[in-house]
Amino acid sequence: MNEVPTHRRYRVLVIDAHPRADSFCQGLAAAAVEGFEALHEVRRLSLRELDFNLHHLGQELEPCLRHSQQEILWAEHLVIVHPVWWGSMPALLKGWLDRVLLPGFAFAEREDGGWDGLLGGRSATLIVTMDTPVWVFRWILRSPSIQALRAATLNFCGISPVRIMLFSPVRHASSPQRQQWLQQVRQLGAQLEKKSHNGWQARCRAWLQAMRPQFYVFPWLALTAGAVNASASNGTAFRWSTYSLCWAAAWLLEFISVLTNEIHDFKTDTANRNSGPFTGGSRVLVQGLLREPELYTGRRAACGGLVIIALLLAILLIDHKPQILGLLITGLVLGIGYTAPPLKLVYRTLGELNVAFTHSVFVVLLGHVSQSGGSGLQPWMISAPMFFAILPAIILAGFPDLEADASVGKQTLAVRFGRPFAAKAAMGAAFIAAIMHTCLTVGPGFWMDTVILLHASALMIALSAYMRQPHAGRINGLLMLALSYMVWFALAHL
Repeated sequence: MNEVPTHRRYRVLVIDAHPRADSFCQGLAAAAVEGFEALHEVRRLSLRELDFNLHHLGQELEPCLRHSQQEILWAEHLVIVHPVWWGSMPALLKGWLDRVLLPGFAFAEREDGGWDGLLGGRSATLIVTMDTPVWVFRWILRSPSIQALRAATLNFCGISPVRIMLFSPVRHASSPQRQQWLQQVRQLGAQLEKKSHNGWQARCRAWLQAMRPQFYVFPWLALTAGAVNASASNGTAFRWSTYSLCWAAAWLLEFISVLTNEIHDFKTDTANRNSGPFTGGSRVLVQGLLREPELYTGRRAACGGLVIIALLLAILLIDHKPQILGLLITGLVLGIGYTAPPLKLVYRTLGELNVAFTHSVFVVLLGHVSQSGGSGLQPWMISAPMFFAILPAIILAGFPDLEADASVGKQTLAVRFGRPFAAKAAMGAAFIAAIMHTCLTVGPGFWMDTVILLHASALMIALSAYMRQPHAGRINGLLMLALSYMVWFALAHL
């Protein structure tokens, strides 16, 4: 019976970038091939054997450079072995990078002046030799060649994470020392998944990126507004235990929603050239930082946590058990149904309404029930202006994604009706939110009303300017103006 491999086999490209064949770098490259090929699929590329012009003069690529591009596209992990000369990489490696990593292959420029790395989903290891003491290279010279190759080149093209192995000093190293270094390189094959893809620091950063923490602030403010007002209306002490559980439930629901979006939006995220902090997804799948099964596992764990919290809330809020369970089930259905079948609400031009509802009415009601708030108009009066205040930001978030969304049939408001109409809808929603808040808010809120009206005016003016010249690409300033606008509607009730 054949044994099932317990590790993933990666496609590894080992690049020997030393100009001489008799160098220690050549031995390190051979050791890397030896170590990787026992567990992974390996190819080797020796730059000194390639016949190409080092100078980038706009000429056609030589056949060996076209082959180099194909090898990079094939690989999931790059190993680049090179010496440090004069604090930098050899001209051979620099010239090869200049000729191979071209626009349209390694990166793409956007209309707004930004860029996108096109080689995401790959990681790398740099094996570097030098005679300079490591502490001098790192702390005095500030690792110039590493910064150039890792940050300004590989990361720029989407390749991440990049692991560094420094060996120094090489010239006077003893034979046992060199053998020890070679053995370290041979062990890279067994360490690849652990070090390059599953190291705890890289894993934490990847999950933090997948979580998209920027989306959790407003729901927390809205939930708190609902809880504070319910507690004040009841005339009872604030119930921190049930409030904390409801906050955790809202956090898990948001987490489940963003993971679901990441899974089902892979095609549009791959095509998106205008992604940003609030658009285009977290890109952990596109960049290869996490795999789809891992996101499913994370979502199942979050659903398990939500069930536990629901049971605790049902016990603590026994008089409001139907309300709290009904709210959590509704939140789960809407969160998953935003992109996932069978609902796929965003594909039916209901995505903006879904997000506005869950981030206003839903979380306000959840906070209200956390303090044993009864039925009444109060949570609805708080959340109704909030609903319309959220719409501009959600509508505008679809503008940079429009072309990518349209390519996969994702019918956001901007896709279905175009940017000018969607901008008018965002303007109307901002106006309605300001008027509703002024009419429904009870108490001495003159200063807050003034701030909201001024912010609404600024947002509408900015939208009018955009409508005169609607364009593709990022709209970071306009989007931030819309995002900050909706915060006032939660702060007004705290």
